Amino acid sequence: MSTETSKKEIIDWISTLEDESVLLTLEGIKRNATFNFDEEVKKGIPLEEAREQSLKKIREMWKKSS
Repeated sequence: MSTETSKKEIIDWISTLEDESVLLTLEGIKRNATFNFDEEVKKGIPLEEAREQSLKKIREMWKKSS
């Protein structure tokens, strides 16, 4: 069986799926296969901004609990 035939069969099978858990599993496989750590890091926020946001949230929670 050629690779193209295998791909077509898988695509045809996926297009008929209704089971959400199977679809979520396939989505996870796709995400893991295409995940690029370096690109995702570029999308992140700088450490200083993360620190500021964390402190802001902590202060808000502290005020609510007081």
